[in-house]
Amino acid sequence: MSPTPGQVAELQVGAMAAAGRACDALARELAEQAAVVSGARCATGEAWQGEAAFRAGLAVDADRLRLIAAGEQMQGLAVLLTQYAEELRETSGAVRAVLCNGDSNGAALAVAMAKAAEVDGRCAAELLRSAAQARDGSALDLPTATTQLASATALVAGSLPPRGSSPAQVRDWWWQRSADERRMIIADAPQLIGGLDGIPCADRDRANRVLLDRLIDTEGDVSRRAALTAVRERLRYRRDGAPSTLLLSIGVEGQGRAVLAFGDPDRAADVAVYVPGMGTTLADVAGKDGARALAVHDAAAALAPRLRPTSSVVWLGYDPPSGFPEGASPARAMAGAPHYGRFLAGLRATTARGTPPHLTAIGHSYGSLLVGKAAQRPGGIAADEIVLLGSPGTGAVRAEQLGMEPGHVWAAAAPDDPVTERLPAPPRLLASLLAGHAPAALLPVQLGASHRARGWFGTRPADPAFGARLLPAEDGPDGNPHSHYLDPGSPTLAALAAVVTAPPP
Repeated sequence: MSPTPGQVAELQVGAMAAAGRACDALARELAEQAAVVSGARCATGEAWQGEAAFRAGLAVDADRLRLIAAGEQMQGLAVLLTQYAEELRETSGAVRAVLCNGDSNGAALAVAMAKAAEVDGRCAAELLRSAAQARDGSALDLPTATTQLASATALVAGSLPPRGSSPAQVRDWWWQRSADERRMIIADAPQLIGGLDGIPCADRDRANRVLLDRLIDTEGDVSRRAALTAVRERLRYRRDGAPSTLLLSIGVEGQGRAVLAFGDPDRAADVAVYVPGMGTTLADVAGKDGARALAVHDAAAALAPRLRPTSSVVWLGYDPPSGFPEGASPARAMAGAPHYGRFLAGLRATTARGTPPHLTAIGHSYGSLLVGKAAQRPGGIAADEIVLLGSPGTGAVRAEQLGMEPGHVWAAAAPDDPVTERLPAPPRLLASLLAGHAPAALLPVQLGASHRARGWFGTRPADPAFGARLLPAEDGPDGNPHSHYLDPGSPTLAALAAVVTAPPP
């Protein structure tokens, strides 16, 4: 017998949501037990040999696979129960709203009841299928369990904001989910929201840490696995007085993706987002480029008042050229520019301070071209300052083309930086210089005054003709001036910190 509109309007889904939480907890316990069994299997090592050892090993492996399968079944059920509880809550509310408006027989009630029946039917079918698999033993079959979990994940994916939604729309969608549903998505489908701009940074971090562990466990390429492991070690590293480290994106698409924040951008008054340049790898985000972003944080935090927190981000959301011919073309920068712009808009959308943060976009070398290309897209970028370090150009002729208020575009060029101060070399040699592998002395030809303004990609940002405000810069200690702008103690870093926290008038 079908429920009446009054029964649907008063529907209580708390028990279903609680069942979802219980399934999720059981899934985690089963995963832990599978790990214990696996550890016991490995602990025997070579000490136990012979036919009995072989048969025992097969039995233990079978138990481990059944535990994994049961865990995936429970995880799939947790996803389904949480999702359906939310859908039934929404349909119940829709029926209740129609009844409250006095339309007990109209078309609006028929539509709301039809939707409730459709959700109820889907939920019942899924639960009956799971019950049947539990009875016939197929719930302990790993391929069956994996298929069911994938189906549940697809259900969640189907409820994601439409493709092309703005970060603000993504933010609103996220907060419309129940707390249980948000926890479920983070734990069971982190790949769906870890890189979604508009999701709060703390939730992105939680999702991406789950995803990172999975990527490390499944990555077959040795060097990429090592890079992912290095990112995890960077997240685990703690020093006295260090800011919290958040993982705002991780992935293996292209050359690899990683975005690390030092300090929570959603709680920061001042945020800097640094884009590294040619030759940057996934491992560099955990290494030298992560260290550069941390140096920006530390220098800015030293200037900022205690109640004005700072965050500094290293953003590898694109495929930097590894050399030429890619490095001679703006194509990689143009491909990454929309993603960078969307990331900045996401930080504006998710701030927890009530007022948007003061946001500084920083690009080094080829990364400055990406920042410039992003700024020149329709609508510009959600930044208050643009800083271009060791820049070969942005594709712009004048600073005002970057869409900033006058006086809010900055540039630094070391006196002997080959990328900013010398004529372009043959492509192979320039690639080495951009990647920081060759000394500046290999390019002894200084620019003549008549050619100084012309850079590899438009006007040189450090030239007066471009119109940027200049930051001080030195060549550094090792004959490679292109790589020392963000060194702790450098004059460029000190001046940059002032821009990030309180731009000079």
